[in-house]
Amino acid sequence: MVALVAIALVPRAADADGGVVRLSQAAGPFTITVFTAPTPLRAGPIDVSVLVQNGRTGDAIDDAAVEVVLRGRDDPSRELRAAALHEQATNKLLYAALLDLPAAGGWHVTVDVAHAGATATVGVDVEAEPALPPWRAYWPYFALPPLALALYALNQWLTLRR
Repeated sequence: MVALVAIALVPRAADADGGVVRLSQAAGPFTITVFTAPTPLRAGPIDVSVLVQNGRTGDAIDDAAVEVVLRGRDDPSRELRAAALHEQATNKLLYAALLDLPAAGGWHVTVDVAHAGATATVGVDVEAEPALPPWRAYWPYFALPPLALALYALNQWLTLRR
């Protein structure tokens, strides 16, 4: 019982809806904030989320056209392009683009925003780490049987001690 309480109290990383803020910048009539997830950024599936705000009032703009482009810094011919949409975002104030980053290394993220005849572009460089081996995602399942056996053995030992 004590072990279960201890496990439950272990702090876990909290993920925000959009990930890590990579850039927040005034561009034209907008303030554009770019988030990436997962943290740290890794090769494989990634989420690039964008918050578009009115530069004067700070109000979120929810009907802009947002496009995300990733280009390899070492090889600009490697390019990924996707429209960022509210439907793909957990937080509906954000526009999200789901991309599959093919390799680790340096990438340049460009975000193009168009709304009410105005356009703006911002960019930021990011570093992606190599993808995790698949077993790393499943380690808790592999740890569960030995933990159950250890708890059973502890129970038996305490019962016999009485």
